Amino acid sequence: MVCLSRLKPWPSGRALHMKQHFQQIDILKGLAIIAVLLLHSLSREQLVASYAVFHIWQAVPIFMVLMGLNLGMSYGSKTLHFDQLYTPHYFQKKALRIIFPLLLIYLISLVAAYVWEQVYAQDVYTLGWKNLIGVLPVSGKGNYFITLLLQSLLALPLIGYTFNRWPVRTTLVLVLSEIVFQLVAYQISYFEQDRYLYDAALFRYFSAIALGLWISRLITRSDYRYSWLLFLTGIASGVYLYFHQYLGLSLPFIRPEWQAQQFLTFPYAALLIYLGILAFPQQSDFTALRAMATLGKASYHIFLVQVLYFGLVQDDTHITLNLVVCLVVGLAFYWTESYLSKIISK
Repeated sequence: MVCLSRLKPWPSGRALHMKQHFQQIDILKGLAIIAVLLLHSLSREQLVASYAVFHIWQAVPIFMVLMGLNLGMSYGSKTLHFDQLYTPHYFQKKALRIIFPLLLIYLISLVAAYVWEQVYAQDVYTLGWKNLIGVLPVSGKGNYFITLLLQSLLALPLIGYTFNRWPVRTTLVLVLSEIVFQLVAYQISYFEQDRYLYDAALFRYFSAIALGLWISRLITRSDYRYSWLLFLTGIASGVYLYFHQYLGLSLPFIRPEWQAQQFLTFPYAALLIYLGILAFPQQSDFTALRAMATLGKASYHIFLVQVLYFGLVQDDTHITLNLVVCLVVGLAFYWTESYLSKIISK
C-alpha cells in the first residue's frame, strides 16, 4: 500500500489561488505524451504483446482525468456565479493557451504540406469542412484529441461550476450522459463510414473528467477516508481491461473501437494518476524529473507537432526518430510560441 502520509496537505481557501506549481502533474503529462508517441510508433501486435493496455494505451485517459483534476484545482476554492464563467478574460486566456498554438500549427502545416509535395511529389493535404473543428491541413494520428480539446473550452467551465455546488449530482449526470451517448452512438450508422465525430466526442470522456474532479478533492483536502474506493474501482477496472484485451470480453450496445476507453476503464487511469501524485515529489531539482516536467508543460505543443509529423511521414516505424523529432521540435515550438504569446499579451 502506498504511504498516504507522503503527500503533504495542500493549502485551501484563498491560499489555493496562490499555490505553487505542483510538479507531479507535469511529470505525469510528460510521461503521457511520451506514451502517445510510442502508441503511434509501435504496431498493434507490439502493443498487445507488451501489455500496453495497462500503460501506453492509458495516455489519452490519463490526459482526460488530468483535465478534470486541473479543473477541480481551479474551481475548488472559488465561489463563482454563472455569469462569471464565460467572461472575455476567460476566452482571452484560452485563446492564448489553446487557439494561438493551434493557429500557428495550421499555418506551419500548410507550408509543410506544400514543401513536402514539391520535394516528394506526395499530396498530404487533408482539407475539408473538418478543418473548422480542429483537423489540421496535414492530419496525422490522434488528431481527434484537438477537437476534444476545443469542445472542452465550452464544457469545462459549466462542469466545474456545477461540480463545485452539487458534486454527486454532477457526477451522476456526467456518467449517465456518457453511457447514453455510447448507447445512441451504437445506433448511428454514419459512424460506420466516418468515425471522426465519434472519436472526437467529449461525451466519451465525461466520467474520466468526473474522476479527475474527485481526485482534486481527495488530494487538496487531504482526506483519505475514501481513497479505498479509488483503489477498489481502479483494480476492478484493470481486471476488466485484462478480460477485454486478452480474453475477448466485449460489452453489448457500445461501439467496439473504444471499449478499452469508457466508463468502466477510466478508474484504472485515475488510480495511476493518484499513485503518481503520491509517488513523485511535490517539487524536485532532480534533473530527470525536471526534464520530464518540462515535457509535461510542453505536452500540448508536442502533441500538435506529432499530429503534423505523422501526417507527413509514411514510414512511422522508426521509434527513436519519431521520439527525437517530435520531442525536440515540440519543445522548440513550445518555447517559440510562449515567447510570441508574451509579446501578444502585453
